[in-house]
Amino acid sequence: MSGIGMEQEYNRLRDRLGELLENEVVLGYGSLSPVMILFLFIAVIPIVWALAGSFYSINAFDPVWIWNGIANYQHLFFEDPFYWNAVTKSVIFGFGSVLFQVAVGIPVALLLQKQFRGNAAVRAIVLLPYLIPVIVVGLVFTWMFNPEYGALNLIPMQWGLIDSSINFLGSTDIAMYAIIVAASWKWSIFVVMMTLARREAIPDGYYDAARANGANAWQRFRDITLPNLKGMIVLVVLLRGIWMFNKFDIIWIMTRGGPSQSTTTLPVYAYRVAFSQWQLGESLAIASTLFATLVIAAIVYFTKFNPAEEVRVE
Repeated sequence: MSGIGMEQEYNRLRDRLGELLENEVVLGYGSLSPVMILFLFIAVIPIVWALAGSFYSINAFDPVWIWNGIANYQHLFFEDPFYWNAVTKSVIFGFGSVLFQVAVGIPVALLLQKQFRGNAAVRAIVLLPYLIPVIVVGLVFTWMFNPEYGALNLIPMQWGLIDSSINFLGSTDIAMYAIIVAASWKWSIFVVMMTLARREAIPDGYYDAARANGANAWQRFRDITLPNLKGMIVLVVLLRGIWMFNKFDIIWIMTRGGPSQSTTTLPVYAYRVAFSQWQLGESLAIASTLFATLVIAAIVYFTKFNPAEEVRVE
């Protein structure tokens, strides 16, 4: 009897398990749970830890956290002039690089969209910079900007365009613009890819009809291409602006935030406060303000723009 009872219990458990697996809600949560657990450990917990740590005085050499409330934020906003200088540099770097990327990326994409012999090969070559690691881009441009043997000094001097070498990364007036050029060379390709994808979604019949009505190239771009690219441009500016505002790697590789803090953006300043001054609590407060910019940008996008409209062709 015991054997029969165990078999019946086993069958009941098997049937219940089968019913659970057939339930769409249970199956959905079961499928998503590994991803959500991973997201919890790599994103949610670190963010909560950083936000909590920003309200403490934390020294890298002292395991004891001392509660100080909003003192870190008060110091940053009202007493630390270097913080607002870093904010200004982040805005300049973010806005300047995004403007450069859009100004270069959209025309390149529209040229690549045209059909000509070798189009596929040209596209592959143009998209190649996006695959190059940031450290390689930073080191190559550092070499190119070198005042003694850099190509961007030697070639203009040989052609007689300049009389003496220019210290691109050593000048407080030029260093930021040099980094913007280097960063934009790599990430303009993102704009190219987005524009290409959006442009190819526009039916060719629109252009055929415009040509039949006598519209020239500028009129076709103004009345057909640009209105359909508008949503994509807004999305690209928002995404690239957020990413470039929070960019750290290429700036640190090329200038370490120098000279004289002329390229010290908020991420670079947060790194310096944490690992040069060893004030982790204040550094976390800086990082929290960076996180706040991401949240605000996301809220603006989803409240002021309709993401569903981005894929609709006019």
